[in-house]
Amino acid sequence: MSLSPSVVQTLVLFLLMAIGFGAGKARILDEAGGKGISKLLVNFILPALIIESMQRPFTPELRDLAFRMLGVSFLAYAIAFPLAWLLVRVVGAGGAERGAHAFGAIFSNCAFMGFPVVEAILGKDAIFAASVANIPFQLLAFSIGPFILARAAGGSAKLRLGSFLTPAAAASVAGFALFAGGLTLPSPLGRALTLLGDTTTPLSMVLIGSIVSRMDFRKAIGRPRLYATSLYRLALFPAALFALLYSLGLRGLLLSLPVILAAMPVAANSAILAEAYGGDAETASSLVLVSTFISLLTIPVLAAIRFP
Repeated sequence: MSLSPSVVQTLVLFLLMAIGFGAGKARILDEAGGKGISKLLVNFILPALIIESMQRPFTPELRDLAFRMLGVSFLAYAIAFPLAWLLVRVVGAGGAERGAHAFGAIFSNCAFMGFPVVEAILGKDAIFAASVANIPFQLLAFSIGPFILARAAGGSAKLRLGSFLTPAAAASVAGFALFAGGLTLPSPLGRALTLLGDTTTPLSMVLIGSIVSRMDFRKAIGRPRLYATSLYRLALFPAALFALLYSLGLRGLLLSLPVILAAMPVAANSAILAEAYGGDAETASSLVLVSTFISLLTIPVLAAIRFP
């Protein structure tokens, strides 16, 4: 039986994750090394991919697609926040655990894992739209995200303007400005960004595999709330988003791309942010672990769906 190209590409992603898992277990890629790769991805590689993906000839059609995709992405988060707190009530999470479940329900791994999966399912040309769709994530996950995690744990985190300024957010604005202005980067710089951005997929998946390798399976397996939030993250919320966008008359990339990004596991940086801001890092890590492993089943199914 022959597999479709999208399914083959998805399996490739999980093989890369398996390599990272093995490297983590063998301590070739330890926690310190993982943090270094994570910083490299967040501060250099993802911004390079975003800017390079927006180096497209300006057309009114692409401009309109970008603004509509940005609007759809903000709409997705507008409904994600209240639904996340409803989920927290339903699953019965309390204390600091509430913040971890809410964060996991709101923010998917739409960058590290989302970009490779989008490319595998929709093709490389969809990365432009994916970069635009990720702008709200970059603005919210590193500002309101830590606020949610810390406040649920009784902390005194505050929202500041600087919280919204991240390398990926800056790259998104710069890349879109270059696109809107019809400006092309000098060839050596453009080529360097292309080569750097092309490492996003292998490094991201290897990094996720190494993170998973350091998690405690025994603590995660026996906690039903983790499965409930993971199911919501991977299937229920994407299905609700699909129904909403479809009812609004959206089709094609404006329908498929936001749903695919919403169907990714819990954001891998949730555990790092929880640790840094005094949240429930153990629950956050367990949510990443459980949702990532369940996604081994859900993402191939997602790849096989024919979106209208």
